[in-house]
Amino acid sequence: MADVATEAGASKPLLYHYFSTKGDLHLATVREAAEELREITRPDPDLPVDQRMRAALDAHLEWIAANALAYRAIIQGGISSDPEVQAIVEESRNETVDRLATAFDFTDPTPTERIALRGWVGYLEAASLEWLTTNAVTRSHLAQMLEASVTGALRAARVAPPSA
Repeated sequence: MADVATEAGASKPLLYHYFSTKGDLHLATVREAAEELREITRPDPDLPVDQRMRAALDAHLEWIAANALAYRAIIQGGISSDPEVQAIVEESRNETVDRLATAFDFTDPTPTERIALRGWVGYLEAASLEWLTTNAVTRSHLAQMLEASVTGALRAARVAPPSA
């Protein structure tokens, strides 16, 4: 906490005035990061779906590139096992699914559409983490891959289940 106070240009007692514990400070930081990412990826309803998607993906990838250590820690690091951190991450994932459902005009997504969208959110996270680690493709290429994959996931949701 002393290091954080010094970095923030504040006194340690002031920091403890607002955050009782280091854990409280950590959760506030995760909440703020999640809110910032949600806000910058908020779609512009005046744009066509493909442009909304591309703008949101570009903003998402730009944010995680600028905040790579925090993103990795929240999604796959030790702090990701904290139930309160998990709740914040789940809230963000659910909002992403809801935004996608709205963008694709699913007023009441079927269970398979919801599974496809939720699976795509997992793909988004995994692909983003791999990109941060390897930098094997350009950000633009990754955005194109992600954009194409969401429609593929929805097509897969429409495949008839095998008969019993």
